[in-house]
This record gives sequence, structure tokens and C-alpha cells, in this order.
Amino acid sequence: MMKAVGALVLSGALLAVPAPAIAESAPGAVLRVLVAVKDGATREARLTCNPAGGDHRSPRKACALLRRVGGEPARLDVHADAACTREYRPAAVVVTGRWRGRPVSFGRMYSNMCLLKAAGGAVFSP
Repeated sequence: MMKAVGALVLSGALLAVPAPAIAESAPGAVLRVLVAVKDGATREARLTCNPAGGDHRSPRKACALLRRVGGEPARLDVHADAACTREYRPAAVVVTGRWRGRPVSFGRMYSNMCLLKAAGGAVFSP
């Protein structure tokens, strides 16, 4: 009987762990970031977070930005006040993969690279 009580106490202790601690121990992210510019180069990179890595140019910065928006690239607006020209040279970004166990599927077309980078910062710079 004593062992059963001990198991209940242990179970209760595990349930009492605060939510942020559980979130931090959740699996990290594995994302594929693809940027394509009309009549230009296409770049692709793998980004991992928690720990930051992959072949992305700035994995630490990109992961920090994604953490701020809960892993949702659609919510990124890094440089909302950027002064971009009205040049029309379409640039697209696609981000797919998983963020802490949840699927991520994002794609958007921008009028030019300046607007793309203003929106996504390091995340959209594979």
C-alpha cells in the first residue's frame, strides 16, 4: 500500500511542473526554408532550433525570431518600418517542417526581396 501512495505523489509532482518548463523540453524545430526570386537565384536551407543549427546562414537569429512568434512564420514582421522601393521583382518564401511537434506550412509572395527580408528577417535569409 505504501508503494502505491509513493507513486501517486510522484505522479502529482510530475503534473505540478510549470508549463514553460514542459515547453522548453519539447522537441525542437526542423524547418526547410526556400526563397526564390523571379529571374534570380533560388536558395534553400535546413533550419533546426533547440539547438540552433542546420545549413541556414543565421540559425540562432532565425530561431530567436521564430520563438517570439510561437513558430508561426505568418506572424513575423521584423522590420515593419523598412524603407523599401516599389521595384517589382517578385520574391517568394516557403517554410515547411515541424515546430515543437506541430506542422508548419507557410508560403507567401512579396513584391521584392526588400519586403521579404523586412517581413521575415533572418528566418527568410537561408
